[in-house]
Amino acid sequence: MRLGFIGTGVITKAVVTGLVRSSLSFDRIALSPRNAEMAAELAALDARVEVCASNQEVLDSSEIVCVAVVPQIVADVLRELHFESRHQVITFVPGTSIEKLNRLVCPASKLARAIPLPAVADGKGCTAIYPPDGVAKSLFSALGETVEVESEHQFDALHAVTATMASSYAVLEHQASWLTQQGLPYGAARAFLSGYCVGLAHETTQTEQSFAEMIEYLMTPGGLNEQLHSELSSLGAYRHYGDALDRVFARVQDRA
Repeated sequence: MRLGFIGTGVITKAVVTGLVRSSLSFDRIALSPRNAEMAAELAALDARVEVCASNQEVLDSSEIVCVAVVPQIVADVLRELHFESRHQVITFVPGTSIEKLNRLVCPASKLARAIPLPAVADGKGCTAIYPPDGVAKSLFSALGETVEVESEHQFDALHAVTATMASSYAVLEHQASWLTQQGLPYGAARAFLSGYCVGLAHETTQTEQSFAEMIEYLMTPGGLNEQLHSELSSLGAYRHYGDALDRVFARVQDRA
């Protein structure tokens, strides 16, 4: 398996790092020369990782080509390249439809979209894939879980949900700030909350219960969890998530 990456940013770094650490067999990973510092850092991880002189050289030496550039420049970058029918393309480009991408990589034989997140560097998390694709699934299953969806509408919805990362950390920061007001050092508050979140995430992987069922399980009548959940619900705190996601989703689809 010979892989190439057009664009050498945070997500490429996570995917390449995860591949080097994984048990997936590959012959070579070719990297775009852009962001020379990060490309050199990745090349130092493994002798099979090499930095090419140009994006076209990445294509020429690869069978599977991962496109990881921002949507504002994806058309300009891909129009300069000469794809072949032998190429399997996987794009990490948000907000760009499969129809538009197909035109840009023609005559490449296959194209899939994927949403890998930074945790794939450690073989964690879940990568969304559209359309269902055996090569993409094999690649990202080596880096964690995968979810294949049947429509671009569903894929864009999953992309929209990834906009909750900063707000999730904001909730933790508010909790840490509250703990510091109670006299805890920030480092102790952060350490406790980090471990607390790892435990909660782990629990979700140990059961097939819905999240609603897990909520009910944790809420002892008259207990502390019930108190906080009921107060936040009455204030409409959770409803704001859905409203905000609707607006994010509209932006994602507008760029498609």
